[in-house]
Amino acid sequence: MAFYSSFGAASEVTGSCHLLEIGHIKLLIDCGMFQGKEETLNYEEFGFDPRKINYLILTHAHLDHIGRVPLLVKKGFKGSIICTKATFDIAKLMLKNSAGILQEKEHPLYTMDDIEPVLNLFDTFLEYNQSLNLEEDIRISFKNAGHILGSASLKVKYEEDGMKKSAVFSGDIGQQSRIITSALDCWHKANYIFIEATYGDRQHPNLALSINDFKQKIVQKTHHGGVVVLPSFALERTQEILYLLRQLSLEKKLENIPVFLDSPLAINVTKTFTNYPELFNEEIKTILNKGENPFSFKELTTCYTKEESIQINETQGAKIIIAGSGMCEGGRVKYHLARYLQDRKNMVLFIGYQVGGTLGKKILAGEDTIEIEGHLIKINATISCIDGFSAHADQKELIHFIKNIKDIYCINLIHGDKTKLEIFKEKLSHELKDKVHIVKMKERIYI
Repeated sequence: MAFYSSFGAASEVTGSCHLLEIGHIKLLIDCGMFQGKEETLNYEEFGFDPRKINYLILTHAHLDHIGRVPLLVKKGFKGSIICTKATFDIAKLMLKNSAGILQEKEHPLYTMDDIEPVLNLFDTFLEYNQSLNLEEDIRISFKNAGHILGSASLKVKYEEDGMKKSAVFSGDIGQQSRIITSALDCWHKANYIFIEATYGDRQHPNLALSINDFKQKIVQKTHHGGVVVLPSFALERTQEILYLLRQLSLEKKLENIPVFLDSPLAINVTKTFTNYPELFNEEIKTILNKGENPFSFKELTTCYTKEESIQINETQGAKIIIAGSGMCEGGRVKYHLARYLQDRKNMVLFIGYQVGGTLGKKILAGEDTIEIEGHLIKINATISCIDGFSAHADQKELIHFIKNIKDIYCINLIHGDKTKLEIFKEKLSHELKDKVHIVKMKERIYI
């Protein structure tokens, strides 16, 4: 018999962690960190015995999908970790960075010493459109999820009493139109679907219009002498920003406007990206084939050390600062916010989802004053956001993903706020005849 249980990202967005039990074999799909107002859940017990998990399958390298893997290993997991090679290379960077931040806290989930034992368990790499037999009656396959570099959706085929069954786990799936990475690939047959619904309640703004809006905001503010601070996620979003700024540079619209990438993690991730030219869209592949770097341009300065970061302040006048973290919860961006938020001629431009309870969400929500490192900072700068860059599929694209799949017994909704899941369920129930279920935390479902 086969059973599914969720221990994260059930009626919530972060902490993805899904257990699939097929007979005596236990597969864990992702083991992510809870973020924002759900952060305290990281300190609770997993709800299952990590020592009894046979395989951990990672869909991609965002922390809300891999951030608790070191804790899982600390608690006794000794099984095999399976993912794409790109996910592994990026996960190494993300986990080391996470450990470096956590070990400064009073009660860290894990420290840098816990990372090497995790990396030793990555012993199997599975690429897109490849399959792997885990056990005699259990076979897994990956397809490109179109979310970030190396991201995959997962299909598990299994057999019960002579009956062949299958389940698809979407991971996080992206929009069909992407700035740098290739588009998602859909599945065509499965009995059970466990699909993210982060934006199941809406349609995204047009990507081309969003790109144009981004460029206009950058040019307008900097050409009037302002500083633009871009709180950015080191993985995927920073590389998209760099590529668009490169376009502005080639158009001569960044003349005498320095751009600073102030994030060691983002610098390392960007270097890793260029090792996988086959995973980009055709536009980026063309640039790489010319021997050019799509993420570099003459105005760009990378700031790896703290000393280089501090020197940014010595540059007077208009400039662009890209710094992490994307939700302003840590990293160097907080120091830039403290310095530049108080001046009306400057702008903080958000280009990423802000989880409730984070500093980024508070700024974006329009609060007049925020606290950074014990200091109250008055917000006078322009606060703006671009919504159309999302790496997540919207309602229309999620439905398209589902409609490609035949032989569905049940559609299970995960990875979304409760109200959004309800809206998406109603939409699916209206358009499709399939059974739709919103997964609850720790609910055990027979499949």
